[in-house]
Parts: sequence; C-alpha cells; structure tokens
Amino acid sequence: MLQKWCARCKNHSFSSGDWYEWICPYCNKNLTLQKAVPAVIRFVLIRPYTPRRFQQKDHKPSRSDENTA
Repeated sequence: MLQKWCARCKNHSFSSGDWYEWICPYCNKNLTLQKAVPAVIRFVLIRPYTPRRFQQKDHKPSRSDENTA
C-alpha cells in the first residue's frame, strides 16, 4: 500500500498503486506527479473476550454457594 501527502489539506491519501491518476479524496487536488511512499499501517488488536488459555480456572462452588443456588 502506498501513500501520498497532500500539501493543500495536510492529509494522507492511500492507494494500492500509483500508475494511474491520483486525486486527493479530501480536497480533490491532483497528486499524480507527487512521489508515493510505502504506507505505514499500525493495527491495534482489540479482543472482545479473553482466550481460554489466559482465563483463570473456575473455582468449584463451596457448599454455601450450592445451598443458595
């Protein structure tokens, strides 16, 4: 993935290639003649749950827990 920086609106534009006309999606400036650089993408993994191998072992209910259930 490649990126170009728009000097007019100060935003980055991303594309999978630079062999065609490249227009800034924010301000519509033509970025075709500007040099493209590899994009630096940072992913943050968000887990909605804890995997089983990291979960604590369930404790066995005591007799007082069994009587209230």
